[in-house]
Amino acid sequence: MPVNIFFEGKQPPALRASASLLAKAAALGLGRKAARTVNLVFTDGPGIKALNRRFLSKNRLTDVIAFNFPPSPVPGADWGEIYVCVPVAARQARALGHSLLTELLVLAAHGALHLAGMDDSTPSLRRKMNERTAALLKKM
Repeated sequence: MPVNIFFEGKQPPALRASASLLAKAAALGLGRKAARTVNLVFTDGPGIKALNRRFLSKNRLTDVIAFNFPPSPVPGADWGEIYVCVPVAARQARALGHSLLTELLVLAAHGALHLAGMDDSTPSLRRKMNERTAALLKKM
């Protein structure tokens, strides 16, 4: 199952060099059953805020948004898209004391887990999802 990587806006040069690792993190989160393509998009603050406002009715920045596409009878149709906000990821990385790449890997896997059906709407579910994300990234 392919993971396509896209970059919107101005992004750090090292981000493009890490594309294959980021795609692998997303693929691990999607699991073995995933047969359709997923787009992993790295965007900026205005880009993620516009998506958050338009589709989730929230007028704020966020770190990651995942969109599942409806099932399609068309062969090769995309499964969904994961949008990661690089500036928010950079702030979170500094706050947590790890690298930007580490935070982007976490968010790529986290978004993929959402596409695969995991939910983090309660503290208990969020803890389970965070544990699953950590376990996936240890495989890398």
